[in-house]
Amino acid sequence: MALVGEYGGVVPEEMDRLVKLPGVGRKTANVVLSAAFGQDTIVVDTHVMRISNRLGLTDKKDPVKIEYELMDLIPKKSWNDFSLQLIYFGREICDAKKPLCPDCPLLKICPWGKNSGPEPPVSP
Repeated sequence: MALVGEYGGVVPEEMDRLVKLPGVGRKTANVVLSAAFGQDTIVVDTHVMRISNRLGLTDKKDPVKIEYELMDLIPKKSWNDFSLQLIYFGREICDAKKPLCPDCPLLKICPWGKNSGPEPPVSP
């Protein structure tokens, strides 16, 4: 077990050390850093990726590139809340296959939703 062997069973508080653990990528590391250590992070999952693209916050497809672009746009103190809000919003409103564009509170500022018409466009 790498956590025990490398870090004496203590979960590291640094991104570079966390991602060296088997099965831990940036998304998981960001969740751990935020939830366990109170660090400001942006977690990029499929919801964050999709909604960030739909809202025009990024045109990237790579989660790491999206993370860094969002870090430049969103105030650091809001990173954790922003990620969670997009995740919940993606689950409830901005679904990948059947988004609720007509009922969306962000429709007025959403370039993707404005173009959805009667049939939603293909998800990015």
